[in-house]
Amino acid sequence: MPPAVTDSLDIWAVDSQIGADGSVSVDFLLPTGIYINLDVPRDATISHIKQLLWKQAHTYPLFHLLMEIDSYMFSCVNQTAVHEELEDETRRLCDVRPFLPVLKLVTRNCDPGEKLDSKIGVLIGKG
Repeated sequence: MPPAVTDSLDIWAVDSQIGADGSVSVDFLLPTGIYINLDVPRDATISHIKQLLWKQAHTYPLFHLLMEIDSYMFSCVNQTAVHEELEDETRRLCDVRPFLPVLKLVTRNCDPGEKLDSKIGVLIGKG
């Protein structure tokens, strides 16, 4: 059986030859219809990437139409072709492994605090 060979074009692989400085060019789609391309560290957390995007978005038109940063989360299509909403912002981009380096900023369905309260309620057996 031949040894496993990683794809040299896989930008999420540890030994990838793409971006010698450890950065990946990611396309961001904002709810206002604005498209932003940024070079972000491939091992940065989703929270850090959102902060970088927010700083850059200040310079683009229609920024004033956006709500506060905590009202949004990223969504993407992952390697298994499943639409995934990235609610856990402590995950790293290289762990999420989007199919293409494209992240869409979408509005959260509920307040993160409410979601946490409901998870705690389920854990303690409260209906």
